[in-house]
Amino acid sequence: EAKCFEWMHSEAYSRYTKRATGMTIGANITISLSGIANRVLGATVPDTITTSMIFGCISIGIGIVSMIREQFGWTELANNYKVSAKQWSEISRKMQEQLVIPPSSRKDCATFLKYVKQDMTLASEHNSKIPRDIRQQCFEKFNLIQNFNIPDICGQIEHTAIYVEPKMEPLLNHISVT
Repeated sequence: EAKCFEWMHSEAYSRYTKRATGMTIGANITISLSGIANRVLGATVPDTITTSMIFGCISIGIGIVSMIREQFGWTELANNYKVSAKQWSEISRKMQEQLVIPPSSRKDCATFLKYVKQDMTLASEHNSKIPRDIRQQCFEKFNLIQNFNIPDICGQIEHTAIYVEPKMEPLLNHISVT
């Protein structure tokens, strides 16, 4: 499961980094080119008011695109996925380290699980929901592994069964009085 989470968070990080970077680079190039073109055309074309209005509109459009990028929060999402992928990788590595050594040399299981549980809580802290299509890609990539299934907590809330202590009948009902 840790490997799956690492893979899915890495894929999500890649997606949102590309989106944020693409919009930023596109906006910066367009602003630079429109500034250069405005300067060149302003010096050579007598009707500079129309030219300035065109390039002013381009700058406004770029401002709107930049605002939309910020509102989508793709950069922040990408960073959250990057952190989560790294944390799940560390959890997976810790488990692998314990499994490659002989059982007699391993840490106490309860202590080890306590530390891994803390790491898992920390990794889940960002609460980065994995997009549905990435979960599907994960399943398609790893479903040849026997008994493979997408990890339970993968972006959606599921009901948790609560343990209920079975009721014990009073002891007096089983004692026969003679």
